[in-house]
Amino acid sequence: MSSSSLLSGFKSHLEATLIVIINPTKSLYKLFNFHFMSSSKLNLNLNRSTIDLSSSEFEEKIEKIKNTPAPRFAKYIPNLDNLKKLEEKYKNKKNIIVEGNGGAISNFRGIYNTLGEISDKNVYLLDTEDPAYIQELKRKCSPKDSLVILTSKSGTRIQVLANYFAFSDYPILIITEDNDGALNQIRKEKGLDVSFYPETEITDRYTGLTESALTSAEIVGIDTRDMIEGGKEMYALCDVNSTIKNNPALQLALTLDKLEKIGYTELFLSIYSKKLFGFYSLIVQLYHESVCKKELGQTIYGGEAPENQHHTLQRFISGRKNSLGFFITIKNSTDKENLKLKISDNLRNIKCRNITLENLSHFSLGDIVKAEFQGTWQDVIDNSIPAVHLELDEISPRTIGQFMAFFYYFTFYSALLRNVNPCNQPGVEKSKENIFGIVEKIGI
Repeated sequence: MSSSSLLSGFKSHLEATLIVIINPTKSLYKLFNFHFMSSSKLNLNLNRSTIDLSSSEFEEKIEKIKNTPAPRFAKYIPNLDNLKKLEEKYKNKKNIIVEGNGGAISNFRGIYNTLGEISDKNVYLLDTEDPAYIQELKRKCSPKDSLVILTSKSGTRIQVLANYFAFSDYPILIITEDNDGALNQIRKEKGLDVSFYPETEITDRYTGLTESALTSAEIVGIDTRDMIEGGKEMYALCDVNSTIKNNPALQLALTLDKLEKIGYTELFLSIYSKKLFGFYSLIVQLYHESVCKKELGQTIYGGEAPENQHHTLQRFISGRKNSLGFFITIKNSTDKENLKLKISDNLRNIKCRNITLENLSHFSLGDIVKAEFQGTWQDVIDNSIPAVHLELDEISPRTIGQFMAFFYYFTFYSALLRNVNPCNQPGVEKSKENIFGIVEKIGI
């Protein structure tokens, strides 16, 4: 089975191929393909599925999921009119500093990384209180030309309060809940502009298609309307009442749950796109914080490809055999004709391994990235390693909305399948309490 055959014939905006070993000793594979279409339709070939998703093993879990209310993130519709007003008010600001931690910034980081090239702003992400970095930002960005956006759902993070005072002489926009948190109290006292989180309770890491991340996206010049529409399409596709046959998020969640039970406790996440790599931290946060509880859930490691092929691929291919692969690629890059490789006549006969440089004249830079992935994919197959390939047809606001919504629902289902709460994070709360205890002692 060649990697090139797996890449051919795809017509959708977002697609994935899942390969799981049936019998590792005989290197047998079966596949299922699912396609996220711009029309929100999905095509599945369950006859070739590795796992019988209608088996009694899953019946009880699937029935429980069907009786679970749809998550709040899937029902929320943001108020774009308010966002457009803020975008208009701050359109002359040259520098935008977006502050946050965890879900308060990881969603925006992914959006800006993929779609931010249209922005004419200088955008800086502030996810630390590191004084050296803050001093650097203040040297680069004068108060007159800048806007600082502080994002905290609860308004009680010690980091956001520290960064407020670090930039208190700058124009500031607050993104928070309308609550009794310290940040909202400061906002009221100082008369600062605000963009509120949804009134309905939505856990921060799932708020990328709400005012939490969309406010900053609009202010830096990204039109979020198509993102929201793409998200709606994917939410409808992955609804709790959808059949397994039509629900890609549940399909993938069931498969990873099955793989974990047979010993695949780690997931090598490899993203073949600098733009899309901005979502790496969000995917890790979603899965680790939502699923990894009660000694369950896979650990995600990996990074940006093809760079990680030069180091971490070694562990994945030749290390402990407890890792499955998750490869994300872009089918149609923004590769222009001038990015075709041009080989001068006097260099064409130079040899590199088993080719001459003349062979490269048929390739663009995008083709080389695809070849890097295909070479790795073939290595995965040859070594009988289970793997997932998720491919976006292109990077656009609509496909990014679909991409985010898909991972929200996939995470939601992954937690339910392991009987853990997809919306809490007990493993990180204690450290937050400890921070305030330390500050309290120092202040005495």
